Amino acid sequence: MDMGNHLLLLLIVVVNLHAFMHTANCDELIFNGFSEANLKLSGQASMVGRAIRLTGGITLTEGDAFYSRPLDFSSNSSGGGTSFSTTFVFAINSDTIENPSGAPGMAFVLSSTMELQHLHNNSVVQGQLGFSDVGGNSSNSGDQFSFTIELTYINDHLVEIDVKSLVSVNHTTSSNRASRASNMFESTKLSSAKPMQVWIHYNGTEQMLNVTLEEFDDHVERSKPLSLPQLSSTVNFPPLLSNSEHVYAGFSAANGKTYCSRYVIGWSFMKNGQAPPLNPLNLPQVLPNPQHQKKHILLIVSLVTLVPIVFVLVLIFSYDIRSWLKTNLAHEKWEIDCGMLQSFTYKDLFIATSGFNKKAFLGKGGFGKVYKGVLAVPEQTIAIKRVSPESKQGMKEFMAEIAILGHLRHRNLVQLIGYCRHRQELLLVYDYMPNGSLDMYLHKKDKPTLDWAQRLHIIKGVAAGLVYLHDDWEQVVIHRDIKVSNVLLDDGMNGRLGDFGLARLHGHEADAHTTRVAGTWGYIAPELARLGKATKATDVYAFGIFLMEVACGRGPLEANAHGEPLVLADWVFNRWQTGSLIDAMDTRLEQGHVTEEVELVLKLGLLCSHSLPKERPCMRLVMQYLESDATLPDFPPCFFTANSNKDEGSEDQVVAPPSAATSITGLSGGR
Repeated sequence: MDMGNHLLLLLIVVVNLHAFMHTANCDELIFNGFSEANLKLSGQASMVGRAIRLTGGITLTEGDAFYSRPLDFSSNSSGGGTSFSTTFVFAINSDTIENPSGAPGMAFVLSSTMELQHLHNNSVVQGQLGFSDVGGNSSNSGDQFSFTIELTYINDHLVEIDVKSLVSVNHTTSSNRASRASNMFESTKLSSAKPMQVWIHYNGTEQMLNVTLEEFDDHVERSKPLSLPQLSSTVNFPPLLSNSEHVYAGFSAANGKTYCSRYVIGWSFMKNGQAPPLNPLNLPQVLPNPQHQKKHILLIVSLVTLVPIVFVLVLIFSYDIRSWLKTNLAHEKWEIDCGMLQSFTYKDLFIATSGFNKKAFLGKGGFGKVYKGVLAVPEQTIAIKRVSPESKQGMKEFMAEIAILGHLRHRNLVQLIGYCRHRQELLLVYDYMPNGSLDMYLHKKDKPTLDWAQRLHIIKGVAAGLVYLHDDWEQVVIHRDIKVSNVLLDDGMNGRLGDFGLARLHGHEADAHTTRVAGTWGYIAPELARLGKATKATDVYAFGIFLMEVACGRGPLEANAHGEPLVLADWVFNRWQTGSLIDAMDTRLEQGHVTEEVELVLKLGLLCSHSLPKERPCMRLVMQYLESDATLPDFPPCFFTANSNKDEGSEDQVVAPPSAATSITGLSGGR
């Protein structure tokens, strides 16, 4: 194989892996690229990608390519002669660019057979297209016939379009040629290796043939040529051809004493109608102009020379390259994971917040800032979490939140609408929760007090969301950061659990693989602090603290009158032991509460935050207790102290102490 063919294999870009072919009926063909399964190739013809190569860089050879199924030319509903229309795109590479007169062209053929060797004769040696004139050679054809339209070089600047027909000895032979004044075309364009398009239209009633040759426009889909036909002449269609049920359509070419490659890259055909247009975007590409091959060779040589230098640079910067690849592969993964979410532009979010104006500022956490915004189309109020590069919540947490929330749908979960990446900044777009976070109502004096009915309604909503995460979704979602500041309130004061930056997924029959302590002080289960393994039970523990915090109006960790730390669960348990459990209730709830419901929530809080994971109920059972579908057992206070120092799994290897974990946040700022 010569250098030109090697370059062909290196530089062809395959746009599609298969050719698109449509056959509406036996009278219509459309090939936006080809497949060998639809063709009969002979001689030197072969497939190069999705293009047909009729001839390559070998002299004194020919090649033919036909559509493998015959066309029926025997009937015409209009009663006139047979008509047809066809268009095809081809390209020619020749080593005789400076003097193309020595390079033959190619032909479109309608024939009674796909075996054209008997037609080529010795004209290949003479440098002709490959079909002898129909003169005295027709006697060798028997009852076979053909009708060809040739594109042939005649001198340094012109190419001639010829029409020839070869019929059996029982019919008159003819060679119809238009005058050279009308069928010339600049051959320099043909030999430039740029794709060219031919339109052929034959009106059987008027016996008029029009042939037009133009440079192919790969940006426009055209059903008709822009210019006038280079050939327009009266042609008698061979009678045997017009009455045959088996007419084969295809292409033929031959190399004389020159090296010339000819390609057909697209073709459509219609009998008794206008040939359908070809789709420029679907057509395959072929070789560039041979006169540029030296430049390509130089480019390849230059690249080969640069390889050692690049290799050295890769070694020097290998760490940065690996880091870059890791980051970008991760980006690509979450782009796929969150494909159902809307991707916002930074401009959209900038306009929605009036340039992230301080008047739109809602709050700040360990991740960055949150802003209120209003989208114009469609009009919608949103909340935008703006994650800064210095945020404690980095790319990994950002990706986790998108990947998980992008697929979750529940009325008690904050709905993630979309995302945006802008330079080094990350932004998440949520449904706006007009009543803010629950901790503001529990711990801020400037907010109205929530009555007991509202608090119980919020508790049940968060519990329902956790049942969905743990049991009802296709995978188990461990939230790992349940707390009052991560519960947001919508316009109906419904509790919605948010902030899934620390969440992890695993199958329902598998265990979580997290080995890092994460969460917020006061909500972290003992075994999580010791072993770093997050489970459903560690979420239940945090929910137990959440229950007591909502009922008591106290934080999980506070200081007593002497400045000593006071753990909420210990304080509630002490009230139960020394008096009445109801004494632990928020004093602001003295009016309008239901004592039995308050005691249920506090006891359930203690049970969920039991030091032994196996003693904690699952969230579905917790929900049944809250809805009175199941009765909470009457636990004596000693149940919560027995064996409390025997943490399950304490014999296992202990990981680094919680103080070394970077994903634990304090109670003041939240997340």
